Amino acid sequence: MKWNFGRKNNAEQEHDPEPDLTRPENALRYVLHSLHDSLQTPDRVEGDHVFCPRWQMTITPQIEQVDQRGAVVNFYISAPQWGKDLFECSAGMGSDTKQALGMACGSFLFSFMDGILQMENGQADESLETEFAGKAHRWKVYLSNIVGMGNCPQVDNARVYWEALKEEVVKRLGNQKLCFVKVYGSKSGENITAECRVDDVKSDALSSLVEAMVKDWDTGYFASHKAFFFIRQEEETVQPYPYLGQVGWEALREKVKTAVLMFHASKDQEQYDSLPQRLKQALGDDILAAECYSFLPEICAENAFSQITYAETVDILPQGRKPITCYKSQLADYWALHGALFSLFEEGIFGEDTNDIYREYIGTSAIFGAISQAKEKGGEKAMDNGRLSALLFNMDSDFEIR
Repeated sequence: MKWNFGRKNNAEQEHDPEPDLTRPENALRYVLHSLHDSLQTPDRVEGDHVFCPRWQMTITPQIEQVDQRGAVVNFYISAPQWGKDLFECSAGMGSDTKQALGMACGSFLFSFMDGILQMENGQADESLETEFAGKAHRWKVYLSNIVGMGNCPQVDNARVYWEALKEEVVKRLGNQKLCFVKVYGSKSGENITAECRVDDVKSDALSSLVEAMVKDWDTGYFASHKAFFFIRQEEETVQPYPYLGQVGWEALREKVKTAVLMFHASKDQEQYDSLPQRLKQALGDDILAAECYSFLPEICAENAFSQITYAETVDILPQGRKPITCYKSQLADYWALHGALFSLFEEGIFGEDTNDIYREYIGTSAIFGAISQAKEKGGEKAMDNGRLSALLFNMDSDFEIR
């Protein structure tokens, strides 16, 4: 596949002054120019982003780091048909800044954007069918090129990783309109880095499978692979979800803000005990109300005690019914609540109460209770690098997962 990587003609190159690309604003312009006309679909540069009208896709690069020999570029990619924003961090190194930025852009184009191209052109590698919350879901799978560096195994596309990870990846599909999976593995001598992220959240189980593959590489100084899977649900099986798109995201944030303020205002046990019912009335969404009450304390505790490994699954026990075990990635709201809560924290929406709210949530979490008990028995370092099993959430009898 041929990519027109933003090349200028000789006359343009002769008359253009060389900007200082170590300045982030100049580096950003270079990246935007490099993407322009390199996406295999008509596009135009609009301010700080590139817009592709055919796919209604916006690519917004941000310079995370740039110097004389290296660059790290964050790419934020969105399109209304996907139901979520996507993210990719791409790094490059070179003999100068231009080459480093070119490597970062090339890695993004040849792997991530290659998968997007396959998806938007309907060139599926495989079809799947799953079941979640009692509903059947049908999917198409799109595999990207593999970007390799160093003395790495020569593989044409990501199928070798898809076949190795497929069984575990499928378990993590719920009702997402689109699920994207990033695979990265590198080896330098005996040092191995392996990571697999589902919707930009690292999976320890999947990362271990990647590590087992990279471990067998016969490499010299350094070798790496990067690839993506895009797993898109067929529109006919997508179940309605109230918080899709930018409007839905803002609505979710507003409801999370309301839930946080109501929690913070609950100053005695009676108010806290009545909070679940009051949240239902205030939010107008019984499922989200129960999830805000149950999930937000654990989300804060997981963030606070990052040295601990947490289960990817949760157990949900609706009163009088059988427990339901599901992956956090399957739940429409779990990581959405995480994103909404921390975006509110970062923007200072709660002002001087932010730290108090954070501590209060941690203090009411089951995770904090488990850590406190462990420390009582084994001392301050009892839970360092420890693991916690899946949390059990007791819900009302009419609670439904989505």
